Amino acid sequence: MHLTKEQERILNGEYGWAKARALQIIVNVGEALGAEKLVRIVHAHVSGVSYNNIGEPGLRFLQEFLGKGAKTAVYSTINPGCIDLMNNSKIIDQAPYHNQLKINNALENMGFSPTYTCIPYYHRPPAPKEHLAWGESNAVIIANSLFGAKTNREGGPVALATAITGYTYYSGLHLDENRIARKRIIIPDEISEKEYSAIGLWIGYNIYDIPVIEFNREKPSIYELKLLLSSAAASGKHGLIAIKDVTPRETYSLDIDETIELEPGDYIDLIGTPPSNEESVLGHIGCPHLHPRELVKIHQVATRYRRVKNNNGLLISIPPFFYELFRQEINDLRTKGIEIAFGTCPIVSKLTKQYDFLVTNSGKSCFYMSRIHRINTYIASVREIIDLVMEK
Repeated sequence: MHLTKEQERILNGEYGWAKARALQIIVNVGEALGAEKLVRIVHAHVSGVSYNNIGEPGLRFLQEFLGKGAKTAVYSTINPGCIDLMNNSKIIDQAPYHNQLKINNALENMGFSPTYTCIPYYHRPPAPKEHLAWGESNAVIIANSLFGAKTNREGGPVALATAITGYTYYSGLHLDENRIARKRIIIPDEISEKEYSAIGLWIGYNIYDIPVIEFNREKPSIYELKLLLSSAAASGKHGLIAIKDVTPRETYSLDIDETIELEPGDYIDLIGTPPSNEESVLGHIGCPHLHPRELVKIHQVATRYRRVKNNNGLLISIPPFFYELFRQEINDLRTKGIEIAFGTCPIVSKLTKQYDFLVTNSGKSCFYMSRIHRINTYIASVREIIDLVMEK
């Protein structure tokens, strides 16, 4: 790999142990992937920060870097951890609270912005062709597909290293030659809210090249595209799915070798079967974390219901900054037995009880929760979720 003189000085330790060690991680990964050089980034987003996932070894790894003087070199954000930061949740297990705070403190003392959300694009929307280094599969695919930025799907240690150095390896989706769509997918004219997640899961399971998606109807909302893209990134390896008339055209090219016209019969089974009245149900909305307009919609629907049914739960996952913006709406929802969890996600957490069924609008949540928590899943619209778990 060719390094600039400044990068060689970093690697030789002239800027301290932490930067040298971090750059060595990036160089090693880059050389393994055939990268010829490094590229500057403007935003790093680190995932893999849940104590339930990384435990004491991960905590020691972060504390060692902090102790050796590690500081962020660029704007850097943090994915959700394994606890409700308000420490109020009865659904998310709060047992690791103090250990998670040690991880959070280490990252914040390095200079990371305390976002604790999987939607860093709402804190700082990327620009087309801008180089990033993001962990978190939904963040990566949305950065590339909706904004036209350039980032690979990074693991936690690599994203941490890029934050400390301000560089990443110049390979993968940073290169225009790797941003070529070879499959065209035509989406049915009339699809429901929950079908976006099912279509995303189908793409992840069945399409291995970068696809371009075409809608023969009005352009979907960001909310609908977020469900589709995050689901595809969960069930597949996609970091980029081009969307006609949405993805900035200068950020990908076409070399189509197959056109696929999707029909409901292709993906409808991925929605699943709804739970019976006898089964305990956990409703989950907020995977990825909610956009502000989504929270307003939930509030409008839920106010027509009395409260969450006995033996059921309704969990809403949101970024911490929502609290000041929507304090009244959040308090209204809580009076109905709805749990609001700040800065966390059940995918990277433990639950305090076992439910028979998970009902969610998120294919990503279905994909991971069925594997991590061994729970039956059903994809539903927001209104259907609320109707299933709450009393009218």
